[in-house]
Parts: sequence; structure tokens; C-alpha cells
Amino acid sequence: MSENYDQAYREADFFGAEASPLLKRFSGLFEKGSTVLDLGVGQGRNALPPARAGCRVTGIDPSGVAVAGVNELATAEALGLEARQIGFAELDSALEFDFVFCFGLLQMIDPAAGDLLLRRLAGWTRPGGVLFLTAWHRDDPSFAHRAASWTELEPGRFRSSDDPPRYRRYLDSGEIETFFPGWEILHHFEGPGPWHRHAGGPPERHADVDWVARRPV
Repeated sequence: MSENYDQAYREADFFGAEASPLLKRFSGLFEKGSTVLDLGVGQGRNALPPARAGCRVTGIDPSGVAVAGVNELATAEALGLEARQIGFAELDSALEFDFVFCFGLLQMIDPAAGDLLLRRLAGWTRPGGVLFLTAWHRDDPSFAHRAASWTELEPGRFRSSDDPPRYRRYLDSGEIETFFPGWEILHHFEGPGPWHRHAGGPPERHADVDWVARRPV
């Protein structure tokens, strides 16, 4: 996975240059000195805006190309942003942050890793902190193809026949609420996401689940 993304991140703005619309919508939450964790920092499109607003940002990514590029930008702008080349399972589970970003990761990993990720997300978000999480819904255009040609491991979870295999996860309506019981929901949307491109690829649109919630104190 890291090798594929190493190649992808050699192209400028592979996932686009604009931050997630969720971050723009809730930009007023980010105060100077707040701590932020960005899982899958990529080329920094979501990590850079809070860092430029004075937040202390930690970004992690298995891609060395991504990490080097983000750290170079952070150094050039003297930002409080550090990217580290590790996977989320390697990050200290005892750390806590004011804000945690997890955009587009849950749908791409195997079931055991996905279950671990959800537990870690809850732990990394300090009491009173805010989690930003996006995933894919069963209405996604790719769901029917996965169901027909990939192995279904559990309802909504699929594995390809590739070596190494790829994974996809699609959430049921309202399922995301069951992962974080008791959290204050600031935003919950399920429906068609924005049109976008990956580098020079064709336009894509997914059925998104967007979730912003505050952990109980």
C-alpha cells in the first residue's frame, strides 16, 4: 500500500489541493495551540490549514514520499506540523488530541485493522475533543461490483483476489452512530459526495458518510 501511494504522491495534489469541506465548515473550532492528529496525512491538504492557524499538528502516513513532502512544506513555512512515516497501529494508543482527522481510511483496510482503528480513534480524541471521520455507504457506485466479484468477509466488507489483497468496507445507514455511543453529534451526513479527480483520472463520486462528533467529557 505504501509503495502504491509513494508513486501516487509524486504527482502534485493527487487527492486535490483543497481541504475537506468538513474542515472548512468547522474551521472556527480550531484555536491556536490546539493539538491535531491527521491519519493519512498524504500531501497535507487537511493538515496544513490548522497548522497555518497555529495548531500543533501530527500527521502520520505509511508513504515516505508523502511524509517528506509535508515536512518540507512545514519547514519552509515554519509551521507546528510534523509528519511521521508510520501506520496508525504503530502510533502510541495513549496519546490524546483536541482534534482527530480520519478521512477515507476506514473503507480501505481489512476488518481487524478497521475494528482497531475505531477503538484507537475514540482513545486518541481527548474528552471534549472532536473527531472528523469519513467513510463509504452501501449506496456507493462501487458496492455492486465488489459484491459481485470480491469475497464478502462480513456484511459490507470485501476482499479482492489480488496478492496482496485489497479491502473495501461500506457502512449501513446510521451504522456510524453505533461506533461512538454517547458522543455529541455536530454533523452527520449520508449521501452523494462531491465530484473529484485523483490526479489526471476521470471524475469520481462516492456515497459518503461524514461524521463530526465531540467525545463526552
